[in-house]
Amino acid sequence: MDDMKRIYLEYELNATSPSAVWPIISEATGLQRWMADEVEREGDKLTFTWGTSYMNKDTKTATIVKEKAEKFIRFKWDDDTNPDAYCELRIEVGEITNDCILAITDYADDGDTESLKDIWDENVQMLHQNTGI
Repeated sequence: MDDMKRIYLEYELNATSPSAVWPIISEATGLQRWMADEVEREGDKLTFTWGTSYMNKDTKTATIVKEKAEKFIRFKWDDDTNPDAYCELRIEVGEITNDCILAITDYADDGDTESLKDIWDENVQMLHQNTGI
C-alpha cells in the first residue's frame, strides 16, 4: 500500500477551449472514445470496461471524489486500498500558446510507474486519433 508512487503527466491538446475538452474527460461517451472500450457514468460512479469478448473483459469501478466543470475530475478506483491514491484529469491552459493541456495525476505500485506511463501515452494517442483534440 505505501509503496505507491505518484505520477504526473502533461499532454498538449489541439484545443484552445476547456469547454471542448471537458466532455471528453468527464462524460461517459467522451471517456469511452479514448480511455476504455465501454464507460458508464451514474451520478458519482464510473464503470470502465476493457476488452470486447466475454473471456477477456476487465471491469473496474471508480467513485468521483471531486469535480469542477471545465477544470478537473478526480476519481478513486473502488478496489484501491491506498487511501491517498486517486486519478485526476485536469485541463490547464498554456501561458504562451493558449492551447489546452491535459494534466494527469495517477498512482502506480512501486516498479509499475513506467508501464502506467505507457498506458497513459497510449490512451492520449487514442484521444488524439478519435477526437482530433
